[in-house]
Amino acid sequence: MTGYLVAFLWGFAEATLFFIVPDVALSVIALKGSETGLTAAGYALAGAMTGGAVMYYWGQADLEKVARILHRVPLIPAKDIAKVQADLQKSGPAAMLFGPLFGIPYKIYASYAHRFTSIAVFLLISIPARGVRFFVIALVTPYIFERFFPGVPYALQVQLVLALWFVLYVFYFFMKRR
Repeated sequence: MTGYLVAFLWGFAEATLFFIVPDVALSVIALKGSETGLTAAGYALAGAMTGGAVMYYWGQADLEKVARILHRVPLIPAKDIAKVQADLQKSGPAAMLFGPLFGIPYKIYASYAHRFTSIAVFLLISIPARGVRFFVIALVTPYIFERFFPGVPYALQVQLVLALWFVLYVFYFFMKRR
């Protein structure tokens, strides 16, 4: 149950102002099995949608303040904010489906979405925009360890997963600073 609470809270936090994706926690939780991972992914999605709704309404209430705060969040360069605005203008809320492919945080889309769609449509688009990756992580992580690392102790599995995330984030930090 603690893992599910962590998944929900991490999903919420990352959808608002935290900058490390819930995938990190989900991949560790999923080491307990795909059923546990899928349940945690559902909780992370619920947290992300709740946080997305907070950002949607906050952006609607005071977008200038939200934009100033987003500029202070690590790994959110001004070019990402400009891209989100342009993509939402061009494609509407469907733009949220492609943001993750380019490492653009959901929180930016959530903050600006009120200009282009209703909260109901925003939340519906959030399901695949956030959920697909969460559920894939929940399925793939245990599969990889069961298939390629059978018998590896859980503690070592956690260390391997966290080491992989560390390497990915070093690369991501490098790419975002360009």
